[in-house]
Amino acid sequence: MKRVCQYSADRITSLPIDVVHRILVFLPIKDAAKTSVLSSKWRHQWRSIPQLCFDSRFAQIITEAESESKVRSKLTMLNIYKALLLHDWPITKFELSIPGLVSCDDEMDLIVLYLSNKGVQDFTLWFEGLDPNYAYQMHSSLFSALHLKSLELQCCEFTPPSWFDGFSKLTDLRIGESDLPYDFFQNFLAKCPMLEYLMVIDCDGPPDKLEIVSPSLKSFHFAGALKGISFKGTPLLSFVALFLYEPDIHDMATLFASIPTIQKFCTNGGFLQNLTAGHRNVPSSRLPSPLHQLEVLEIIDLDFDSLDREHGFVCLIMSSPNLHRLKIQLNPSMLDDQPTKNEVSSIRRLLEADDCFGSSKCLQHLREFTIEDSCGTQVELDLVRFVLATAPLLRLVHITAAHTLSSKMVMKFSMEALRYKRVSKEAEFVYPWVDKDNDWEFVAFAR
Repeated sequence: MKRVCQYSADRITSLPIDVVHRILVFLPIKDAAKTSVLSSKWRHQWRSIPQLCFDSRFAQIITEAESESKVRSKLTMLNIYKALLLHDWPITKFELSIPGLVSCDDEMDLIVLYLSNKGVQDFTLWFEGLDPNYAYQMHSSLFSALHLKSLELQCCEFTPPSWFDGFSKLTDLRIGESDLPYDFFQNFLAKCPMLEYLMVIDCDGPPDKLEIVSPSLKSFHFAGALKGISFKGTPLLSFVALFLYEPDIHDMATLFASIPTIQKFCTNGGFLQNLTAGHRNVPSSRLPSPLHQLEVLEIIDLDFDSLDREHGFVCLIMSSPNLHRLKIQLNPSMLDDQPTKNEVSSIRRLLEADDCFGSSKCLQHLREFTIEDSCGTQVELDLVRFVLATAPLLRLVHITAAHTLSSKMVMKFSMEALRYKRVSKEAEFVYPWVDKDNDWEFVAFAR
């Protein structure tokens, strides 16, 4: 038994350094430091980890007393800085995402200054403090970190200095709830020629009309207030997500005409409000620029509470002849807007007016249709009927019920939907529902 233990200890001690690093990066930083007691050779191994993550497992900041949170924040940031000073190897990845950090700009400046000289490639700074108005003023040394490939910031003031020449290697940029310069989308992106993924969420500063110019961009994700957007010089762009608050975009032809390569589009119900502005009275629901490359369409927070949204939804579907997957997530308010018994929903009237149930070829390639947070409304039934009647390659209709939906409504909806004619012999209908209070489960399944 003693030989076995000795052999095992030797194997641990003699592990190659790259294997040791692979083990340590999966541990919380505190646990990684504790491995120093394993043997003399492991005593300083944690000081050479190329990836450092300081999150809620490293420290707990949030307390009832604001003064105590400030003290904890200061001590935590100083401990992080001390850990960095003990580090012997280059740091390729650094993440700081401890909820509750406040009033620690000076300590954060020291950390950013240190990392900018260590060849950091992946940098994440995620502030989620007690003060909703707090934003860390990014230290200018970050803009000299020319090895950056991925940058993720939350609650920061991100203002490049005048001497900034760009991040030539940056491919992934994600910024949330931060203050950006007015010319961010114009000047900053032009200095990041390799940028492939861009996410901007709830940020202040840029104008409400954007023109995105980025030759390497493949994925664009935006959430916030916006009145206009177009893409120029983005030949590789295939994924666009636009989640707009109180949208007022009227020139949709310009938007979609500028992204002919789009393959996946995600948006919210508010986006549909102005989709057909300017041609609401035109019987045919088509965009001026058909989305021939679009294969995946996802719409969240959707309700059909206005004719504009309904018309916009039909317009988007009818303009996407090569859809493979269609997914909608409904707003719970749909429950309050159900038509009376035997009343034809307005969405069905729009579909029938455009002969979508007849000679329409819009869903010839659709394979999957998903409804999340189903409210069991007539509108949903009409959409299911439309999909089943017009999608010859359909494989799956998957519906998940809203938690407020009663068992009676679920049964009624399922029985009605299962009676609809299907043009696809392979189409499956799946509707799982669980009543957690009564511990009762129901699954409608048919093929």
